Amino acid sequence: MRIGESLVREGLISQKDLEIALKEQATTRERLGELVTKKGLVSEETMAPFLASYFKVPYVRLRDIYKEIQPEIIKVVPQDLAYRFTVIPLSLEGNTLTIATTDPLDIIAADTLKLKTGCKIQCAVSTEKEIIEAIDYCYHQYYRMKEYVEEFNHIDSKLEKAAGPDKLRIEASDPPIVQYVNSLLIRAVNSNASDIHIQPKQDRAELSFRIDGVLYHIDSPPKSMILSITTRIKILSNLDIAERRLPQDGRFRAHVGSTEIDVRTSCFPTIYGESVVMRLLNTSSPLLGLEQLGFCSEDLERYLKLITNAYGLILVTGPTGSGKTTTLYTTLNVIKSPEKNMVTLEDPVEYRLPFIQQSQVNADIGFDFARGLRSILRQDPDIIMVGEVRDKETAEIAIHAALTGHLVFSTLHTNDASSAAVRLINMGVEPFLIASSLLGVLAQRLVRCICRDCRKEYAVRKDILDKLSLDDKITKFYKGAGCPKCLESGYKGRAAIFELLLMDEPIRTLLLSRPSNEDIKRLAAKNGMKTLRERGIDKLKSGITTPEEVLRVTQETEGVS
Repeated sequence: MRIGESLVREGLISQKDLEIALKEQATTRERLGELVTKKGLVSEETMAPFLASYFKVPYVRLRDIYKEIQPEIIKVVPQDLAYRFTVIPLSLEGNTLTIATTDPLDIIAADTLKLKTGCKIQCAVSTEKEIIEAIDYCYHQYYRMKEYVEEFNHIDSKLEKAAGPDKLRIEASDPPIVQYVNSLLIRAVNSNASDIHIQPKQDRAELSFRIDGVLYHIDSPPKSMILSITTRIKILSNLDIAERRLPQDGRFRAHVGSTEIDVRTSCFPTIYGESVVMRLLNTSSPLLGLEQLGFCSEDLERYLKLITNAYGLILVTGPTGSGKTTTLYTTLNVIKSPEKNMVTLEDPVEYRLPFIQQSQVNADIGFDFARGLRSILRQDPDIIMVGEVRDKETAEIAIHAALTGHLVFSTLHTNDASSAAVRLINMGVEPFLIASSLLGVLAQRLVRCICRDCRKEYAVRKDILDKLSLDDKITKFYKGAGCPKCLESGYKGRAAIFELLLMDEPIRTLLLSRPSNEDIKRLAAKNGMKTLRERGIDKLKSGITTPEEVLRVTQETEGVS
């Protein structure tokens, strides 16, 4: 049976789709499987096992196994050929080399690899995305980094503390250093790290990745390499490589396979050398919808109604790293319109969005939030996003903008939603101004999700159940046992929990009496607001996270019974 007929028989495409695809194939000469995938008729994840079954070859989920492929197997196929043909070696038994490919009929790839390796080629099928991910990891991961360390140790010229800029630049351009930094970025991206920390200590160096909000220590390079690595990163970030006494900030862009990463670099002088932190921002990933952020249906409906107001102030609160910026960007993406002028003032601009005008504050030249916000008001905006309300002046200008017909979004560092108004009052803003302008406050946290590959049922300690007041509300609890895919942590990925406070008349009236955080929280809860902990318990009931994780991220928010 022809492949097109088989696709129809399996119910993957309709007869009409097949006829359209065959007509197009007559012009493009593409393989039919590749054509229907490109047209979106069949997903990669569905097509790969279908092709494996059709051609009677194995199908492999590379994402599950590529970290276990041995270095000696990877070395059989040169890296340039792996990328050129989108293949990766899986095993070598005798003289038979098994490779993962997207196309078992690619004779040119098979013949080239046979000629280059001297092996008989046997195919297995996987998706293009997983093969590229595996290539990036296997050709650049930790054992390669160890090789670069060994190469560096054989370089005759060693850096000295008093090395001049020219020597620093030369040493930082040596292949082992360049390749080490490239591999470090690739390894971090493939580990879903948000930050890379390189910290010199008295007698060693420490390398760490922040994954799902937690630092994990990675095999560190020798301290003798740190100055060269730091210099290489500073060159990429367009920083002064000769200046090691003052903090410096920079940024650069890197590509890891099909992923574009915006890297924000911070260098900070310590007594043992410069500490470097690189924040990794995936600029190629599309913005999620509000539904995917983690809102429950009730809060989502109320939040969507809130952000459609023509004017007023909306605040998103939470600690650093809780996802506030992502929520604001997603919100702006939802309400964007050709008829609306949207302007942002950020510190720094984390993602570049084509549908709004973005600006970054620069304290060195006196361009702070307050000054920038005054200027934005002369740009005839409909919607304004201010990165953060840090002082009374910025707060009052934002409130003035909200009262004069603008919809203003901003962030505030508070533990929960009910603390936001109190924080503004403590800054010196008059309560009647807050009551008149503030539409609502969204507090949020990120909870780590249980790793699906090592998830198991377990018994929770009674003291944790008591702290969460769970009693018999939930009968089964799950956690991750720990596996290589989650770095033995039991968690992989994060989900947001939200606490939405709407400014109704009772709360506006209460604000005029300069209430405490506890007073506002009690009244809001009475009027139907669900706290961060309650939303965390909802995630617990769904089997998404653990009681320990809910307790960890909400323990500072539960000051009121």
